[in-house]
Amino acid sequence: MNDLWVRVALVAGALAVAAVISLIARRRASGKVRIIRASGLESGVYFFSASTCASCEQARAKLDSSVGIKGYTEFAWERDPETFSEYGVEQVPAVMVVDDAGRGRLFPGQPDRALRLGP
Repeated sequence: MNDLWVRVALVAGALAVAAVISLIARRRASGKVRIIRASGLESGVYFFSASTCASCEQARAKLDSSVGIKGYTEFAWERDPETFSEYGVEQVPAVMVVDDAGRGRLFPGQPDRALRLGP
């Protein structure tokens, strides 16, 4: 009987370690700023959202107070899924800042880092 509990404990420990490693990898990947060739977009700030996104309203409010309602362009998943695919946007909220050379920097999550850097 003791042998069974040892095996169960080893399996549970291995699953816990795998879960922690997975969470760390996912968090690192989600926080990375990606450089994207933003052909077809003018320089400016672009906000990627979805109606099911709980934190998109907070991100939108931050953008509104920082750059104004007309200071960014919003792409909603429900209206523009092809734009999400074109620029590799895999999570929302996300903000992309495009410079005059057409280089986009895609910031996943809340727009704080994107707003500090500006277009």
